[in-house]
Amino acid sequence: MPTCHWCHVMAHESFEDEQVAQYLNQHYVSIKVDREERPDIDHIYMTYCQAVTGEGGWPLTVIMTPDGHPFFAGTYFPKNARYGRPGLLEILHAMHERWNTQRDKLVSASAQLVSRMQPIFAAMPGEIDGKQAARQAASSLRDRFDTAYGGFTDAPKFPALHQIMFLLRYSRFASDPAAQEMALHTLDAIMKGGIADHVGGGIARYSTDAFWRVPHFEKMLYDNALAVAAYTEAYQVTKEAKYRRFVEHIIGFIERALTSPEGAFYSALDADSEGQEGRFYVWRPEDVMAALGDEDGDLYCAFYDITEEGNFEGYSVPNYVDRDIAAFAAARNMSVHELWRRLDDANRRLYEWREHREHPGLDDKVLTAWNALAISGLAKAGAVFADEHWLGLAVRAAQALERLLVRKPDGRLLARYRDGDANVFAYADDHAYLIAAYLDLYEATLDPFYLRRAQHWQSILDTLFWDADDGGYYLYGRDAERLIAHPKAVYDGATPSANSVSAHNLLRLYALVGDVAYADRLDRLLRAFGAWLMEAPVDHVWLVTAAMLRDVGSTEVVWSAAQGEEDVQTLMATFHPEFLPEAVLLTPDVRPTEQTSYPPAEDKPLIYVCRNFHCERPQEDVAATIVNLVSHPPHLT
Repeated sequence: MPTCHWCHVMAHESFEDEQVAQYLNQHYVSIKVDREERPDIDHIYMTYCQAVTGEGGWPLTVIMTPDGHPFFAGTYFPKNARYGRPGLLEILHAMHERWNTQRDKLVSASAQLVSRMQPIFAAMPGEIDGKQAARQAASSLRDRFDTAYGGFTDAPKFPALHQIMFLLRYSRFASDPAAQEMALHTLDAIMKGGIADHVGGGIARYSTDAFWRVPHFEKMLYDNALAVAAYTEAYQVTKEAKYRRFVEHIIGFIERALTSPEGAFYSALDADSEGQEGRFYVWRPEDVMAALGDEDGDLYCAFYDITEEGNFEGYSVPNYVDRDIAAFAAARNMSVHELWRRLDDANRRLYEWREHREHPGLDDKVLTAWNALAISGLAKAGAVFADEHWLGLAVRAAQALERLLVRKPDGRLLARYRDGDANVFAYADDHAYLIAAYLDLYEATLDPFYLRRAQHWQSILDTLFWDADDGGYYLYGRDAERLIAHPKAVYDGATPSANSVSAHNLLRLYALVGDVAYADRLDRLLRAFGAWLMEAPVDHVWLVTAAMLRDVGSTEVVWSAAQGEEDVQTLMATFHPEFLPEAVLLTPDVRPTEQTSYPPAEDKPLIYVCRNFHCERPQEDVAATIVNLVSHPPHLT
């Protein structure tokens, strides 16, 4: 991966070394794979690595037979043995010797292992109880929860924002305030930590410690896109301005640093600059003083933990972990509002100062899946905060994807665009995320064009990726290159899996359009992975979330207007700021055969609420209707 720090280290230490290069060229055929362009290859060989070594990660090092069957795998290896790890040269010599002396054995054993691993790449069918799986997932997260600093692991800590969004939904449906507290406590801790770039906005990929203080500095589009969605939902739940403020910081970063001239979004910023990890982002007290002056510099250093000792290799990563903001402000005879005004101004000045440093490398690939995640986040934030600019960024990016990454003339979606070149057949997650993006755009605008695009791409996904025999979506399409396995991705890792997102899409499409084929496919998808979901629900928590939503039932909020009464701004301004994950918003024109089921009054629009396969009496009072929905959620029973 272009932004992976240890990938750079291994490249510099080994692959750019003449001795290593000479040995590789003499005895091996070397292939470098960008896992962001070829997640299918990465998924298969990472699964092999985890199965035989018990660990995984990047860089991924695999040695295989000419037909692609692996017989050695590992992650980072230095050129020569150190850090308690064997050296790459040592491994290459040993594997070359084994190939020369035990070739038949290696070929046979690797082929047998690949054959035995095929069930791992397939589905594990079984019936699923969405409510019970959700309870188990919530219980597992509760057992893992760090009550002091939030999150659900020890160091390193990843944001895992789909877990947060699950907890917010579970809290609503299970009347479990502790689940909401876990979610919000984690979001608050991330906001305070050095994983958040307080100077330039956005969040880093993960924290190297348990406190969210020192990040691994690369900044990925997908993390920031998911953060926009998660913090927007936190605002919906609490109405606390700090969450809107953080959303503004993240979107500001995406717009400034990751937006292409075409309106699409680049993939990531590197962790390294000036040959050092994190150099662009860290500070010494004298740097802060030079930029801000003594008074503001003292305030900034005290608040953001900028010290002579530092917290990262002699430098400081700005953070306010463990800071009592109200007490800090009171000790300096200022209000919290005045404190934030001064700190925000200081961060703007430090941003201008930092711009003169050597910037981290930019991974300027445009990836369909990650762009679609960003479109979803921007559409959600634009709707909730009634921000037309943010919504415009989402619309412009969607138009760019259709223009840059849909192949002419056959309409095949592609996965990667860079420097005028679009290539690589798109995967299931590209399609699933794009469908979700269009559904979010539809609900943000009620423009049926976006719903039609969602249905179009759902049809393509069903045609190219659906397993008609056993259910579920394959990772790569039936028209793509054939590999040693045909996996179905369902594990929710840094991003939700294609099958998890597809389950949510099918649920929403059924609620919006009313076509029972979507509901039938959703049921088959959930059954395809049912055994996995019931056995390890927290590992598939976004798919469990879809199963929970299916079982508690959806709510359709239908706006029916008399002829010429098409202004729905009042409805959207009332609906969108509320946290109603079980509800979809639509107008009767998306169900042409049912338009007569939602008649408007002669002189004014009406709002219909339909739940559990029946519609309640239509209402004229939009605000009262939405308040009633918020206060009467469906329940897990």
